[in-house]
Amino acid sequence: MQNLSNCSPQSTELNIERGEISLYDDTLAGPKDIVDASVKIKKAFPLLPMGFYDIFDIRIRETGFTAQRLTDAVNFVIDNCIYPQPTIANFISYDRTVKFKTHEQMCKEDLWSSHVAVKFPDMPKVVWVYANDVERYKLTKYVIKP
Repeated sequence: MQNLSNCSPQSTELNIERGEISLYDDTLAGPKDIVDASVKIKKAFPLLPMGFYDIFDIRIRETGFTAQRLTDAVNFVIDNCIYPQPTIANFISYDRTVKFKTHEQMCKEDLWSSHVAVKFPDMPKVVWVYANDVERYKLTKYVIKP
């Protein structure tokens, strides 16, 4: 546990406005993953125009979807789309994230007792995640040992 006396200035290079990071860290979706997802979408929503799938393919690649995120997004939209047809945004906006705090926020808000220091592979700095989220999302491999 840290307290405010441990709050020495740190670099502010970490600038992720939303304060959250995706939990998906598997391989990027490849052509087979996108074709499989498109087939599943076509079966679930047969009235979508063929042009939908061209744009869907491009947007999945350009947004850096992982294979598991793509699978989860397709399943989520199939299970939850309440309109006659989904939009590409329904798929692209799907993500599982965990909120984090920067060192500066931890010092300002004094949250040391409820958060755990973690180092994610794609982040240049250590951040702090709510302790319950570490267990919930199986993030123990990223925890920084005191």
